[in-house]
Amino acid sequence: MRNYRRISVARPDGDLSVLVSGNESARAVILLHGMRDHAHSMIDLAKHFDPEYRIILPDLRGHGESSSSGGYSMIQFVADIRSVVRECNVEKPILIGHSLGGHVLSRYSACYPEEVEALVLLDGMGPPSEQEPPSALEVRDRWHDGLNTVVDQFNWLKPMADQAEAQQRLCRNNPGLSDELAQKLVAEGVKSHPDGGIRWKWDPTVNMVWQTFSHQESETLMQFITCPTLIVTGDNGLSYWINGRFDRDISEDWYQSELSRRVQLFGDARSVVIADAGHMLHYDQPDEVNRVIREFLQNR
Repeated sequence: MRNYRRISVARPDGDLSVLVSGNESARAVILLHGMRDHAHSMIDLAKHFDPEYRIILPDLRGHGESSSSGGYSMIQFVADIRSVVRECNVEKPILIGHSLGGHVLSRYSACYPEEVEALVLLDGMGPPSEQEPPSALEVRDRWHDGLNTVVDQFNWLKPMADQAEAQQRLCRNNPGLSDELAQKLVAEGVKSHPDGGIRWKWDPTVNMVWQTFSHQESETLMQFITCPTLIVTGDNGLSYWINGRFDRDISEDWYQSELSRRVQLFGDARSVVIADAGHMLHYDQPDEVNRVIREFLQNR
């Protein structure tokens, strides 16, 4: 296991906490976690890189040890990564992002296409387009639900008795997660709750980010990503979007056709589907995810 040190990157509305390891003159890999997670969730991926790489693991704003700013627009998240790149004096990094981290790094790659060596998205393109456009009422209801999530944010902060309960919850939601990594994620991902017990560190107000950009905008920006790109999804990924995003079912055929269509939006992209994996594919099948990433970086 590498020896990581934690640095702080100043932003106008708070500081970003970043784990770094390796020679500062080495090629850099930035690994960015998803919503409700933190930098340590990417360490199992990072440890498989050859010693020649410099590893940079940011905590997203409102997550881990980074500041909770209270403002979470997508453009702020992308600006944060720009600050990390500058502070760490990185040239042409390899970018690897899961979920929300993939959204952030996609936009970074679109805005600075000549400054990215390669991009890996781990279920990081968001949901597929719906087979039928949402009705006006559905659009309103989704905004209503989003508002309630932000207004009632403290409902997300119900206390847990101890780290054992937190680990139990984490493993129940992620049955493929190893006990070793689960213990590490809990140890680094909780803090004291003011009413007693513990709670997760992430700021539930982060949920507002989903209201700050559109699906169409995401796809438009994909067309400006010119670096070699690997898009990795799990064969059980559709269930995540049905359970958490859509009000009506989406067929598997439509899901696969949408994946193929979006891959074609990139300048130079290929797609890999991991068997027996869902949205948290780096938890469900870490060895296979590591293998396809290494193969991509070797053969791009």
